[in-house]
Amino acid sequence: MKALLSRDMLIPFLTEIGKKLEVVAPVLANGERVFCTWTGQPLALDENPLNPPAEFLLPQRETLFRYVQESGRYTFEEERPISRLMFGIRPCDLRAVSVLDRIFGADPRDNHYLSRRRSTLVAAMNCPKPLEGCRCYQLGSGPEVKDDYDLLITEIEAGYLVEAGSPAGILMLSDHSEFFLDATNAQLKERDRLMREAEEQVKVRSDISLQKMHDIILAADWETLGRECLSCGGCTFVCPVCHCFNIIDLGIPDGERVRCRDTCILSGFSRMTSGANPRRTPGERMHNWYLDKFEYIPQKTGLPGCVGCGRCTRVCLAEIDRWKLEAVR
Repeated sequence: MKALLSRDMLIPFLTEIGKKLEVVAPVLANGERVFCTWTGQPLALDENPLNPPAEFLLPQRETLFRYVQESGRYTFEEERPISRLMFGIRPCDLRAVSVLDRIFGADPRDNHYLSRRRSTLVAAMNCPKPLEGCRCYQLGSGPEVKDDYDLLITEIEAGYLVEAGSPAGILMLSDHSEFFLDATNAQLKERDRLMREAEEQVKVRSDISLQKMHDIILAADWETLGRECLSCGGCTFVCPVCHCFNIIDLGIPDGERVRCRDTCILSGFSRMTSGANPRRTPGERMHNWYLDKFEYIPQKTGLPGCVGCGRCTRVCLAEIDRWKLEAVR
């Protein structure tokens, strides 16, 4: 099912959807692009925000359950997930969600993640103008959407071409047909042309691949890179695939069990209770981070643990070349 949404109908359409679902979208907040709950703010669909939308599936901090003790017995209460629409997700971020689905869907299944995922509809957006740092084509994640979606949006001259990719997406279009026009063959051909041009833009930037990154990791001077790395963890907290976490109980006898995002880049992540640390230096920790992206996660999921979004490069204070693993001298 394909339809055309004119530019002046986009906000009314999202407003109507927002009456039933929480809408998460890229917006302008204090001059910065950010994924957040949309309540009428100006949309920022021209460039992918620095924070990944995966934060709404795996939050930086979440309460897994609350516990109350009474007469020596505990009762537990879990929060129900919010039904939401994630709007304007780029192909790289959608691929990241697919990787997380495979990680948290494998045994033992993470029901907190999966219940939130089942409550989320996805309106993905093709990427006709990849940023300079993007390597999505080389890693198979873009610039055209390749993963499952409920709605797929492509900006064309006449507005937004919208395609349904699931029963929920078809229902969303049919229930709000007053906002849409029939898409023409010319508009579908325009979509195809724009995506071919985008693919050519990003294809010539590098020859990155899983095998190439494997060779680069083997040849990298991790000791030198470790001296350059500030161990701030910024690269992991903007990565849409990174998913390490810590779990703590807060409160005795009543309280809550909390899951907080963590990262193998930080010095305390692999430290044991004895004080021993198998990844003592920043270089060793960065080496492990790359192995996870390009060896461990592909072995577990069949997909790379990097989607080529370029966020890690954008935030790296040490300006380390993430695709060549060269430190700034």
